[in-house]
Amino acid sequence: MNKLLFALTGLALLGGCAIIHKPAPSEAGIANPEAWQARRDTLRDFSDWSLQGRVATGQLLGWTGNLSWRERAPKFDVRVSGPLGAGGMRAHGTLDRVVIDTDDGQHFVTTDPDTLVKKALGWSFPLEPLSYWAKGLPAPGGYARISVDDQGRLRSLTQRGWTVSYLDYSTPAGAPASLPRRVVLDNGETRIRLVVDRWFDLGGAAGDAGAG
Repeated sequence: MNKLLFALTGLALLGGCAIIHKPAPSEAGIANPEAWQARRDTLRDFSDWSLQGRVATGQLLGWTGNLSWRERAPKFDVRVSGPLGAGGMRAHGTLDRVVIDTDDGQHFVTTDPDTLVKKALGWSFPLEPLSYWAKGLPAPGGYARISVDDQGRLRSLTQRGWTVSYLDYSTPAGAPASLPRRVVLDNGETRIRLVVDRWFDLGGAAGDAGAG
């Protein structure tokens, strides 16, 4: 009888162990690893989106203009235009084949878009990683430093020579999670301020980036 009781007790304990979930690994700078993991899982497949916003650089002779970004992964279409639509460029395609058209009529096809984008604009614009940073996620690969709040939202990230700071988030209609509204990017040479005025075409839903 004692052996049977012992065996049943052991089975019960094993059954209890089967439902124990391993906690998300902790990492310096991440206040709530579980919330961060859940947010990354939610946004990982968020690949259909569009935004309209404004960009400005903090250089001595600063540049201000508009940003339009349409993402249908793996394809994207990015337009940066200055006042009255002048002084910008368009980049579209996939990261394996990026087509860049400048306002002065030049046409390029490249697999290294950031170099040509800098040539077109006169200042650095991290096109490839910004596809991830715009959603509040790190780009693929390692990063030097990260800060994530209790809600699992990215607050700052140092990656690929840039420090990305998230000042504000909003929750547009149709979005799977809150999305960045005000972001600052700084690589020590160029400081870019990005304000998202509107997130839309979010997997077929439309919404504005209101305060959140």
